[in-house]
Amino acid sequence: MEQLKVIRDTVQHIYWSLLLQGILFVALAVLILLYPVLLFALASVTFLLVGLMMLGLAWRVKLFWDKVPRILK
Repeated sequence: MEQLKVIRDTVQHIYWSLLLQGILFVALAVLILLYPVLLFALASVTFLLVGLMMLGLAWRVKLFWDKVPRILK
């Protein structure tokens, strides 16, 4: 049962990370259309946030990968 919980939690974290990234990109596109002067600042902030989220996602995948040998036993 623990194996299913670990897999469910990992998939749920990946889902929310991807959903948040999609929302950020849509918001960035709308803001660029409204305020083209802020393009560089908005792009920088978005890339910073997406980069941080990807680092978080990589960390969670690493935690999951560390649990795989215990799941396969």
